[in-house]
Amino acid sequence: MRRFCPSLADLQAFEVAARHCNFTRAAQELCITQGAVSKQVKHLEAFLGVVLFVRSKQGLVLTEAGRGYLDKVRAGLGQIEAASVELIAHRGQGGTLQLTSMPTFGARWLIPRLAGFMRLRPDIHLEFLPHRQGYDFSMPELDAAVRFGEGAWPGSGADYIVGRDVVPVCSPRLMPPGQVDAAQLLTYPLLHHTSAPDGWPDWLAQAGCDTRRALEGARFDQYALLSQAAAAGFGVALIPRCLIEEELRDGRLIVPVQLPIFARQGYYLCYPQQKASLPALQAFRGWLQSVALEAEPRR
Repeated sequence: MRRFCPSLADLQAFEVAARHCNFTRAAQELCITQGAVSKQVKHLEAFLGVVLFVRSKQGLVLTEAGRGYLDKVRAGLGQIEAASVELIAHRGQGGTLQLTSMPTFGARWLIPRLAGFMRLRPDIHLEFLPHRQGYDFSMPELDAAVRFGEGAWPGSGADYIVGRDVVPVCSPRLMPPGQVDAAQLLTYPLLHHTSAPDGWPDWLAQAGCDTRRALEGARFDQYALLSQAAAAGFGVALIPRCLIEEELRDGRLIVPVQLPIFARQGYYLCYPQQKASLPALQAFRGWLQSVALEAEPRR
């Protein structure tokens, strides 16, 4: 079935004219005549049945409908341009994958393992975009994002990575390892992550402990800060094991109570459904799943 879509030339003329608010300057950028730009915009308005510009002596003014249409057209043209440049640059092989990641997870778990992916697929270039709360997949350049949660985000695919294996940790100066039980942790200050408010209540409930004091204690908005607070002796923190491998190895943190308890939240690789078939994304997903299974076999 033929797509209901105006011509690319008309859309380009509209976008450039809207940017300059002037047909003459738009014509100069497009290397065509002013009359040709005006004709293309009129053709687009006739196709849509909507007036996009108000013409005045001061120049062009976008109508309300034109402003809303411009945002979507600009994003679409940008996506087409980016896809074309990437295809030309990589000749259809490999490509560029643009990601965002939770900062602590990226620094402590993902980045140290990425050399393996780069050796496996040197034709795929990874670019990390600024971390944004919310991960706006309407941004055409964003291919995937590492999110923390329970694995359900509207309009997104989500592959579990690691992070549900959580452990209570503290400084070895705070208590002797192996000589306390889960209930005794409640005699120490509990430290929390703001994005996992149910962490301690869930863990204590699964351990068979009283949960009435489970929400008490200081809160931190990053696991990096939370682990530092625990190492400094502030109290007992509940942290995904994958984020504190180095601290556990060198003894800065200990696990005073070893219980096989898994949290509801973890780290997921999320991606817009329309990009699930991108070859670079499929390659990265496959590699990440294999690495994650080695890191957290009890999934």
